Amino acid sequence: MDNMLEILKYFQSFSNQTLDSLFELITMLGEDIFFIIVAALFYWCFNKSFGYKLAFVYLTCGAFNTIIKEIVKFPRPIGYEGIKSTRVETAGGYSFPSGHTQQSTSLFTTLMAEFKKKWLYLVGVLAILLVGFSRMYLGVHWPTDVVGGLVIGIIWSIVAIKIFDWSKDKGKPVLLGVFIIPMLICILFFQTATYYKAVGTLTALWVGYIIENKYINYETKAVWWKQIIKLIIGFLGLILIKVYLKKLLPLSIYSDFLRYALMGIWLTVISPIIFRALHIEERDEVVESNCDDQLAS
Repeated sequence: MDNMLEILKYFQSFSNQTLDSLFELITMLGEDIFFIIVAALFYWCFNKSFGYKLAFVYLTCGAFNTIIKEIVKFPRPIGYEGIKSTRVETAGGYSFPSGHTQQSTSLFTTLMAEFKKKWLYLVGVLAILLVGFSRMYLGVHWPTDVVGGLVIGIIWSIVAIKIFDWSKDKGKPVLLGVFIIPMLICILFFQTATYYKAVGTLTALWVGYIIENKYINYETKAVWWKQIIKLIIGFLGLILIKVYLKKLLPLSIYSDFLRYALMGIWLTVISPIIFRALHIEERDEVVESNCDDQLAS
């Protein structure tokens, strides 16, 4: 413990206002808001299937992180003499492993595994390392937390990607329940806001995935201005549910579960139905293009 304390003190010896602001910004790459933006962009505008995969890997990783924290119960460095802890509102629960590090690792590992671009490898590795370092610099995690989050994030991502691809190859989204159902049952044992939010979103996305895949079959393609309209409508709905619905519901983990579940249903089912009703999905153009391609071949 003393050695880790000295490491954190050494990192913070370089502290200044500019670096404080920089690392507060970098640490947000490991937070839900960044994930929501990235996943929604893929799901609504670019690659629906990958949007599902990204969400599945990230959310199961986040839920697993909370389970480990609640079992290990390792205290954070917050409050130790000589340690200045910043942005502590993002440091709920126990310390090991670092949730920001683990979830940023899952996010960027999934991106790198999917697209296999050299520039993305560079950006992804750099982002993961910087997020991990930011948690130590801000005084909310120990070095072991960051290393643990990095290792677990990589291993979990590899396993979760294989599970998702397996269910996709079988054409049966219901098979993802092999992970989701046990995590849903665990809400009886791990009653924290973080866990309920992750599992609420995960469960709703799974249900939405099954419904959308069978009954809606949403198409992401559209001209640029229609894509912008999608994003405005989509993110407005997410903000209303995440921010304003919170003010109407009682403060409890059950309200958190409901609110985040509604966000998952909005993302996967309700917003695509609205896009189609407003004719900004361009489904007809996609169908006609596919028919033309088939005739040409």
